[in-house]
Amino acid sequence: MLKKKYKLLFFGKKNDTFSKKIISFLNQKFDLIYFLSSSPNENFDIKLEKINNIDFIFCFRSYYLLKKNILSKVKYQSINFHPGPPEYRGIGCVNFAILNDSKFYGLTAHLIDQEIDHGKIINVRRLKIKKNDTIQELLNKTYKLQILQIKKIVNHLLKKKCNFDELINENKKEKWSKKLYTRSDLNKLYVIKKNISKKNLKLRLRATITDKFKPHVVLHKKKFYHSES
Repeated sequence: MLKKKYKLLFFGKKNDTFSKKIISFLNQKFDLIYFLSSSPNENFDIKLEKINNIDFIFCFRSYYLLKKNILSKVKYQSINFHPGPPEYRGIGCVNFAILNDSKFYGLTAHLIDQEIDHGKIINVRRLKIKKNDTIQELLNKTYKLQILQIKKIVNHLLKKKCNFDELINENKKEKWSKKLYTRSDLNKLYVIKKNISKKNLKLRLRATITDKFKPHVVLHKKKFYHSES
């Protein structure tokens, strides 16, 4: 069994099947500490201040935004596993990919810097978007691929003694989009205008409907949500 040499700090999402699978894998390879967030307002700052000698940070679906003082503690690299290709940065990437009728989606592993989805790219994988893929179906495919991506990155860093120059060079043609999708952009996407065409309405519904979230129209300052029935 591989000796647990490096200390890795993992940030994932609470009650998330994929985060649990990643934790199970990482626990076999590293001296692992993890934090699972359940909302954007969660704050781990006090607990993190007590943690030192961190070799790596991995982020996957976490709401927690890493601050400079935490990143400065890392000996080697901090890596984010972004559930979207470089063409889609920020929040709601899968929604906008479907809305734009993109043919392909993807996932990006990149080094973390002080901007969102901006650091040097170390791995990109793409998958074809099927005509009838729902948001959740496409995300599930993405998350499954991200587990394989994480395993590849781990094997590389253990084999190459934490040097990512080779991967960065292999992916130098991959460039982040200048557009950063925000929470405001996503909120606007969920508002259906009364003059929308039938074709665009169908695409908008596909790009917004999930079990948890539904698009809506606003009439007299009241929201009326879409219902399948």
